[in-house]
Amino acid sequence: MTRRERIEQKLEKRQEWAEGRDDKATSLLKQNEPFHGDHAFNTQPGHIPERARVIKRGEKAFEHAGMAAHHRGKADGLARQLKTSVFSDDVDAIEQLEERITERVAKLDRLKRYNTTCRKAAKLGEAHGDLSILDEGQRQTLKQIMTACSYQLRPGGGFPAYVSANLSGRNASDRKRIEAIKRQQERTQAAEDAGGLRVVVAGDWCSVTFAEKPERSTLDELKAAGFRWGAGSWSGYAAKLPVSLREGS
Repeated sequence: MTRRERIEQKLEKRQEWAEGRDDKATSLLKQNEPFHGDHAFNTQPGHIPERARVIKRGEKAFEHAGMAAHHRGKADGLARQLKTSVFSDDVDAIEQLEERITERVAKLDRLKRYNTTCRKAAKLGEAHGDLSILDEGQRQTLKQIMTACSYQLRPGGGFPAYVSANLSGRNASDRKRIEAIKRQQERTQAAEDAGGLRVVVAGDWCSVTFAEKPERSTLDELKAAGFRWGAGSWSGYAAKLPVSLREGS
């Protein structure tokens, strides 16, 4: 199961829990409907057992509604993560990252061309350069900078240096991720070719790569032996490699 699939399962669970809590809250409030507007019942002094039960149902309904809102908030966060994130084990992870890099390169090109027009605008005493060069998102960003911290702008309304540096840095990070994903895919393929498990020993250390996610008991054995997960493999001392994996390698 991929990370995206696991998050999709979590999202479904959160949505189910939210619906369940909403149903419970609705059911409790419906039981209290006959007492709405009954001023004598609601204001009569002293302890009335039925009124106490009504109050308790109302409090419980409020609690259920709060938990439903909590689960919906978590579900919204998971949905945003699925929409905006590229997971290393996505089938098309490399293609998604390359597409993202291409989009940022285009943004950088527009930004540089706009800043060039800003230098000309500064000489003419104009407030900004040719805004038609920018896309809608960049125009909104420029507007926010002008409103909140105009002192950061370059002469003629040019973008601050950190905007282009941020885009370049994110591209560099994604290129490194692509290389890491390629190495991980190579190790996974090697594990598949080796029958589902590949153990590589280098001196006192070894790395363990599985073609598919192993059973929980296997992962528990690796953790107990001090192995740590990273870049698609488990790494630790070769001498502490669980016996079950030595036999299978």
